[in-house]
Amino acid sequence: MAYAEPVHGVTDARQVTNLPRKPRVLLAASGTVAAIKFGNLCSCFSYWVDVKAVATLPALHFIDKTTLSKDVILYTDEHEWSSWSKIGDRVLHIELRQWADVVVIALLSANTLSKITYHGDLYPLS
Repeated sequence: MAYAEPVHGVTDARQVTNLPRKPRVLLAASGTVAAIKFGNLCSCFSYWVDVKAVATLPALHFIDKTTLSKDVILYTDEHEWSSWSKIGDRVLHIELRQWADVVVIALLSANTLSKITYHGDLYPLS
């Protein structure tokens, strides 16, 4: 199959752009005993995506930070409030939202699920 010559100096877009980046996943854990597997989950995701992690304070009771991969940054409430002091300062949860392609709440307690479900009823889809 022959390729057409560039028209008026336009080159093939594949030659101009960089290689595609890895997908970005924000991995979240809530306070469930299953959070002891959070390090394993972060490692598994890290093979094929860029991972940043967030955990609730109760989840930190079960997460062994030493099991997290060196490339995974774990954010907590302390990070959220220590980076903000006045209007105009960076806001961590907004920066994470802009960075991530998807949020995965993978070690989700029944309590947290019920809170998500309850608040979802406040804004019905129909």
